[in-house]
Amino acid sequence: MISHHRAFIARRRTERPSEEYRELTTTEWDEFLAHFELRKVALGTCGRDYATPCQHENACVRCPLLLVDPAQMPRLQEIHANLVDRLQEARDQGWLGEVAAIETTMAAATQKLEAMRERAAQPSTVHLGIPDFRRNAGRSSAEPETPPTAAGPL
Repeated sequence: MISHHRAFIARRRTERPSEEYRELTTTEWDEFLAHFELRKVALGTCGRDYATPCQHENACVRCPLLLVDPAQMPRLQEIHANLVDRLQEARDQGWLGEVAAIETTMAAATQKLEAMRERAAQPSTVHLGIPDFRRNAGRSSAEPETPPTAAGPL
């Protein structure tokens, strides 16, 4: 499998322009690293692609590319509670545009909170089991082979 992958990479490199495989300048490398530093936001990390602008004007709670840090759940809950208060004020004042914007942000915050709760409820590791080799351990070639049953170990 590894040799096939290496052959694939070699074929791809012969098909691509050689200038794509040049060494980066220090400026280019620093710019690339800075991209990831700029993706750190209060609630987590922005998942947008390298060298792409923020389409949501930094309204991170609304953005589907926000990767919320589970440690920031209390902050997001606080933001959601603040939005509830702001929504009531906007309704009282008759600011219909603000009402619509806050409702959109609240829906996104609610969705992110639900996703965080679901993730927190899931086990962080998956038990794949340990193969049972006891049947085969110490067997000589002279012993008869017994096929595994549907209910028995494999």
